[in-house]
Amino acid sequence: MDLNLLKTFDVVMNTLSVNEAAETLGVTAPAVSHTLNRLREQYQDPLFVRQGRGIAPTNFATELHAEIQEPLNRLLNGAKSRQAFDPRTSKRTFRISSHKDLDLMVVPPLIVYRDQHAPNVKFKADIEHLNEQDRQTDLRMRKVDLILATVPLEDHGYHNQLLFEQQLVVVCRKDHPRIKDSITQEQFFAEQHLLWQTQRMNKYIMDSLVKEKLPKRKEAYTTDSICNSIIMASQTDWLCVTSVWHAKMLSQMSPLNILPLPFESHPFPVYMTWHHSQQSDTGHQWLKTVFEQVTQNLTDLEL
Repeated sequence: MDLNLLKTFDVVMNTLSVNEAAETLGVTAPAVSHTLNRLREQYQDPLFVRQGRGIAPTNFATELHAEIQEPLNRLLNGAKSRQAFDPRTSKRTFRISSHKDLDLMVVPPLIVYRDQHAPNVKFKADIEHLNEQDRQTDLRMRKVDLILATVPLEDHGYHNQLLFEQQLVVVCRKDHPRIKDSITQEQFFAEQHLLWQTQRMNKYIMDSLVKEKLPKRKEAYTTDSICNSIIMASQTDWLCVTSVWHAKMLSQMSPLNILPLPFESHPFPVYMTWHHSQQSDTGHQWLKTVFEQVTQNLTDLEL
């Protein structure tokens, strides 16, 4: 069996598009079709059938892909993984998919570590996914090396590791007319709120983490940025629920009251996620270890 046949088959299975597979592989669409025809003859199965404007795998193709994916990745990446990654001399570029609020927490210490231990390595964190399918595809196709997010990917083939957790707190401006050095649950729900939403948990972060069903908050403004919420809270009478790290960081710039939630909540989690095809990549192993090191103090923050 020509290894390139299975490599092409793997890419077509991941993209479900002959044209996208051709673009990924750097060949023409007819070349991909020719390869699929050779595989059809080899296995005596159509492998893919038309579905709407795209294609869908046959049951045999799905079973075949499950059987070959791990050994194929090992074969394709074997030579690369055998070469020990040396951070002191490597010029590799790692791509991270994150969120601007998480970038504030992890990128500065990441760059400090890089400058000391891997001066020629580059990090790009310019990809922000808004839906699950794009995250999975980019990890699978190695367009990104790691994803940082609040919820793990549970699908087969992905690995998740809890990187750190953050306590949730309430933030309001220092001279708030009603909220001073403490807040009750009744006061909390009587005020207008800045709601911090996410694409990957329930609509609002706090609602995903509280331990009991609570009354609906009065919505003043909704944003997907923690930092926007905190800055607006410093300029209005609105309340904001946020992570303790962001509250402490921005309280250095604006006068804020940072108070514990008046009810129980789970901590706000951040996971790093990668595709199993990266498991034997020594450079990728180094990257995960670095993230563990530069974020180890983030969980320890207290109000």
